[in-house]
Amino acid sequence: MGAKYGKSSKGRIEEYWDIKEKLGQGSFGTVRKCIRKKDGLVAAVKIIRKRDLNKKELKTLDREAEILTKATHPNCVLLYDIFDTKHHLYLVMEICEGGELFDAICENNFTEKDAAKVVKQITEALIYLHEKGIVHRDLKPENLLYATKDRKNIKLMDFGLAKALDNDDEALETRCGTLHYVAPEVLSKNPYTHACDFWSLGVVLYVLLCGYLPFYHEERAITVRLVRSGKFDFDDEEWASVSDTAKDLIRKLLELDVNKRISGEEILAHPFITEQAESTKAKNTDKIQKNFANFKENQQKEKVHALLADALYQVYLKQWQSEADKEVAAGPVE
Repeated sequence: MGAKYGKSSKGRIEEYWDIKEKLGQGSFGTVRKCIRKKDGLVAAVKIIRKRDLNKKELKTLDREAEILTKATHPNCVLLYDIFDTKHHLYLVMEICEGGELFDAICENNFTEKDAAKVVKQITEALIYLHEKGIVHRDLKPENLLYATKDRKNIKLMDFGLAKALDNDDEALETRCGTLHYVAPEVLSKNPYTHACDFWSLGVVLYVLLCGYLPFYHEERAITVRLVRSGKFDFDDEEWASVSDTAKDLIRKLLELDVNKRISGEEILAHPFITEQAESTKAKNTDKIQKNFANFKENQQKEKVHALLADALYQVYLKQWQSEADKEVAAGPVE
C-alpha cells in the first residue's frame, strides 16, 4: 500500500495521527486538523475519497503528492505523511496558521518592503523548484499562505497543477493555471518553460502594490487577448507613490519575450529586493486598501460560484448516469 509515494506510511492513519475538527472543504475532499501522536505536532490532513474522482482527477492528485514529496523548501508547504488506501488518500501537510497573504494585506498597512519580502521568498521557492525540474504553473495569491501568526514566512502551496520535468522534457504544452495570472505563452499552443512562473509572480506583485489585476475583463475571451498582448500601465493614482524600482521589476517580470524575461537569480539581485530601506514610506492608501477589500470579496464570490458549479455538475452527472443505467437495463427500443 502506498509504495508509489516516497513518504507513504505503513498502517492506518489513526495509528499515527489523531484526526480533529474540520478546517475546510475543497473540490477534492475535506481538510481536517490532526495531531501527531509521537510528539504533538499539529498539521492538516487532506482526506480524498477516491471513488468521487475520475481518472484525470486521480492523476492530478498523484502528481501533487509525488511533487510534494520532493519539495522540502522553507517556503513550500511541507508534506509530512501520505496514507494511500483502497478508498482514500490522506495527505498530511504543514498547517499554515498565518492565513492567506491577502488577509494580512487587508488587515495591516502593507508596504513596498513587505511586498519585497514576499517576492524574495516566493522567488527562492521557485528557484528551488525549478532546479528540481518542477514548474508550479498556478502561482496566485490564494496559493500563498503565512506559516505562522507573526506572518514572517510565506508558504507556496497547491501543487495540483505543478509539473515535474524529466531530462528529456524541458518544455511544457498543457494549457493550465488561473487565467488572470497565467503567462501568455501558456495560452498559446506552443511549448513553454519554467519562465511562466515568473510571469505569474509579476502579476502577483502588481496586485500587491495596487489591489487590482493588470489584465482583467469580465469577458474571458477579452481577458485572454489582454494577457496575450502583455499591455498594462501604471497610470492610475494608486501608482503615484509606488517606486520606480518596483515598476521596473514588474516590467521585467511581465515581459512577453520569454528569453528576455527576468530570471530567478536576477530577481533576487534587483534593487527592489536588495535596496528596501527600513523607513519605506510607500504604504497602502485608503484607495488601495479599498481595492484589496473589493478584490478579496470578488475572490470569495468566485470560490462560491465554483463550488456551486462543481456541486451541480456532480448532481447532474449522477442523474445522467442513473438514467443511462435504466436505459441499459430496459434494453433496446423496438
